[in-house]
Amino acid sequence: MAVIGIVAEYNPFHVGHAKHLALARQRSGPDAVVVVCMSGHWVQRGDCAVTDKWTRAAAAAQFGADLVLELPTPLAMSSAETFARGAVSILTAAGMNALSFGCETPDPAALQALADALNSPAFDGAVAPLMACGLSYPAARQKAAAALTSRSTAALLALPNNNLAVEYLRALPRGVTPLPICRRGMHDAPLPDRDDPSAASLRALLRAGESADLYLPAPWQGQVYDLRHLERAILSQLRRMTAKELETFPDAGDGLAQRLWRAAQTAASLAELWNAAKTKRLAHARLRRVTLRAALAIPPPAPPAFLRVLAMTRRGAAHLSALKKTCPLPVITKPARHKDLLAAEAALTDQFSLCAGLPVPCGEEFRHSPVLVDE
Repeated sequence: MAVIGIVAEYNPFHVGHAKHLALARQRSGPDAVVVVCMSGHWVQRGDCAVTDKWTRAAAAAQFGADLVLELPTPLAMSSAETFARGAVSILTAAGMNALSFGCETPDPAALQALADALNSPAFDGAVAPLMACGLSYPAARQKAAAALTSRSTAALLALPNNNLAVEYLRALPRGVTPLPICRRGMHDAPLPDRDDPSAASLRALLRAGESADLYLPAPWQGQVYDLRHLERAILSQLRRMTAKELETFPDAGDGLAQRLWRAAQTAASLAELWNAAKTKRLAHARLRRVTLRAALAIPPPAPPAFLRVLAMTRRGAAHLSALKKTCPLPVITKPARHKDLLAAEAALTDQFSLCAGLPVPCGEEFRHSPVLVDE
């Protein structure tokens, strides 16, 4: 039986995501089980999700996924490489034998060549001297990849979906088939095309109080979550920290911690903070992630210790029942029984709850069982 894995944020879940799920099932057969590993309340670009993880997981299960598992926050709030390895590890434990992912290029062989190059021992030797010359890691990485493949092949890394696709391929275990699906849209593109909208543009619409229903498979319901509601609390926490404390968080090296600490002494908003701390070598997403890691005390990333089920269909429940007999990790469907394993995530959910227009009380992590969606 085909078990198709997909890594996603669904922030928010839109018609392009539903289209991807339909294409993945179409390419794998009607009996395939589609398992999604989805970021929870805090996402890779250093932001809160626009709505809670159960709502997003339920939408995915309603429009094509069979089983939605959570990518723990320490992994979801990491670099592309760590993000991808964590998600692939969870999907592998869930029985995945094929991975479907979006990419901007229709040439899967070029993506695989990049993955092989970045996994080769020669890559580390090529990238280190370039960074020593002052290049940012993304720029040094692309230049090193060009030396190991070609300039045109390495240029594919500049596109966001291609970049993640290469990291998925690097992490993919033997025996798991890649199923790339070419997508036309870009993460930050405007919204002329209903079939492949930009999630970033949809978040902007929702947070501005405007309707995004044209680009959603079902009308929007519930609150919109926005990091601006937590802005002063974040600045307050940073002002209480020292530069040395900031240095202890992942990705805070290369002078980032010192720049962030200095900026926090005067910044009156997060936008001011990031503008003051930014340099040409620092990716903005990295700066945002380090800010939230420090302010929210997010633990460092670690290999997944369990599978947390957020939503499922009847088909997904049947797969889950069989999976529990062989899965190397505990499977959590009753969160109240696993408060020890979920303690760190629960604390982060309590902080996320303050990002709502009307703050939500603590304890949401243990009030939600997996959403069951009828197919």
